[in-house]
Amino acid sequence: MHIKRHFVTLLLASSALSAPALAVEPPQLEVFDNVEKQLWIGVAPVSRSTIWLSGENGQVAHSEDGGTNWRYSQPGQDDLQFRDIEAIDNRQAYVLSIGDDGQSKVYFTDNSGANWRMRYRAEADTFLNCMGISPNGEAWVFGDSVGDEWRIVRSPSGRNWIKANSAISEKPQSNEGGFASSGSCVRFNNDTWLIGTGNADTARVLRKGGFGIRFDVIDSPMQAGPNAGIFAVWPLDDEQFYIAGGHIDPAEDEGKRLWFYDGNEFNALPEPPLQGALYSLSVVEHNGRWLLTSNPSGAAAYHVPSSQWFTLTDANVWNVQCHGNISCWLVGKEGFVAKLVWKPEPDRPEDVGF
Repeated sequence: MHIKRHFVTLLLASSALSAPALAVEPPQLEVFDNVEKQLWIGVAPVSRSTIWLSGENGQVAHSEDGGTNWRYSQPGQDDLQFRDIEAIDNRQAYVLSIGDDGQSKVYFTDNSGANWRMRYRAEADTFLNCMGISPNGEAWVFGDSVGDEWRIVRSPSGRNWIKANSAISEKPQSNEGGFASSGSCVRFNNDTWLIGTGNADTARVLRKGGFGIRFDVIDSPMQAGPNAGIFAVWPLDDEQFYIAGGHIDPAEDEGKRLWFYDGNEFNALPEPPLQGALYSLSVVEHNGRWLLTSNPSGAAAYHVPSSQWFTLTDANVWNVQCHGNISCWLVGKEGFVAKLVWKPEPDRPEDVGF
């Protein structure tokens, strides 16, 4: 398949005022115009060459050659919205559809999408939002609460999926749940599980160690209430993590949408050059730490050492996800698919083309 690619020049959005800005080389975007023109929401890179996508119309896309060619599959009916995809390798992946009335389902493939099997179907009153899977195959799926009961699903190995509504140490607040905007409200990293909540009086973080039994609950300063809260989380470990979110309606957003938790304290980070709630969040180490975030107003990258924001694109981007520090991809509306391309680090002369 013929590919049209173009590189996007990035704009410096803001910088710290307390010190001269460091000389920073931000990434570029390589945009792929050879993907179906639909809304892509889930993205899961598992290497430099293998990428999985999921989205509306019940579609999943899969490339094993870095986006040169794509194969499409349909795990279920064509009215499903697959908001989250979690891939293990080029053959194995889990995909989550959202909705109530039995529309929230988990499907699995072990043959690169040639066949899919439904592993879990939620009850009619359950709306599942996002899921995370650890390297050993443990999975957690987080949904909107019903009454005074959480809706959460666990699988110890990816085979058996069971309700685990008592796995959280406190009862839910009224209407407390999650956001299915990018499948980023559940994350496992460095032996830590993290879940972000919203739509209630307080936006909270649910945290559990890899061998823990129950999630403890941490109140956050993120804007809360209907249509507001934590959309995406990123644990560095069990004591340090980032959260991103805000209010879905930019006119209702109160700012301070990105926070860093360290030593039992939340600290607000500089505001990104995006309007409205931040849908996604990823962390990359490349010449210092970068935070990547996106929403329908675009995508941006924050260089932590220099406190500088760079605008990546003003396209409607619902998600940005990375595989470690070697592969980062962005997806969104009207078939938007792009990957980050970085200049080599000084001590790594090889090309770091994600």
